[in-house]
Amino acid sequence: MKFLSLVFIAFLLSCGSSHKFSKYKNLFEHSKVLYSYKAVADMNGSYFEIRENNLFQFYRQLFDSVKNTVYPGTYVLQNDTFYLKFFDKKGEQILGKKAIRREDDIIFY
Repeated sequence: MKFLSLVFIAFLLSCGSSHKFSKYKNLFEHSKVLYSYKAVADMNGSYFEIRENNLFQFYRQLFDSVKNTVYPGTYVLQNDTFYLKFFDKKGEQILGKKAIRREDDIIFY
């Protein structure tokens, strides 16, 4: 019985980030992309898009195919610094909590 309870709790926690995103999904899909950045290493591409309505997404693609990992979130812009809040903490582990936009590139901290 304890095992089933633990599995159920783990399932609920894993759905937490998608639940947070679900209330933004419609707004996200209709938000215009303001800035887009791309980094390619070997055959994998990483993309970061800053959108209207203080939304962003980071995603990866293999061989320019379907997105295989997507980490959306919200941001607050102060001067030239974007303070990022990912819906899934894995995105924060990959990129960090801050990004500084330069003319042609972006730097993550």
